[in-house]
Amino acid sequence: AKARAADAAAAGGVGDATMTIALTPRYASPEQVRGERMTTATDIYSLGVLLHELLAAGPPYEVPRQFTPEAARVICEGEPERPSRVAARLDVATAARRGSTPARLAQRLGGDLDEIGRKALQKEPARRYASVDELAADIRRHLDGLPVLAAPDRLGYRARKFLRRHRVLTL
Repeated sequence: AKARAADAAAAGGVGDATMTIALTPRYASPEQVRGERMTTATDIYSLGVLLHELLAAGPPYEVPRQFTPEAARVICEGEPERPSRVAARLDVATAARRGSTPARLAQRLGGDLDEIGRKALQKEPARRYASVDELAADIRRHLDGLPVLAAPDRLGYRARKFLRRHRVLTL
């Protein structure tokens, strides 16, 4: 897609010339839109969008299919919606195909999975997971009932995780 300098500036870029950007807006990271160097963090962002779609049956935010100044604005400035909130608005048929209701699905996605998605979709690359392995490890920790790195490091959170894993000891 072609964007003039004014469009690039609106997305956080600079310059006078027309530039060509090859990307899929729905999966593009803010740094990709701004024409900055792409790194592993760029891939983490795209994986975060994909994870969100798999969990919530919908994207973290609505991005126009074509790369436009509006798409650039949404990608660079918009706050991604948590998977649990997107799932809460699912129609009953879509939730039923997942063996659930919108409310139950939203409840299951809340907490750790919301936090994992939020970390993968941070606007600043340095605030995302450092590697795909780190993202995968956090998902494994969630599945194993362990505290995830993306969640705030609070004693109460860690204690709840411990008690859930060791229910027999607490009865």
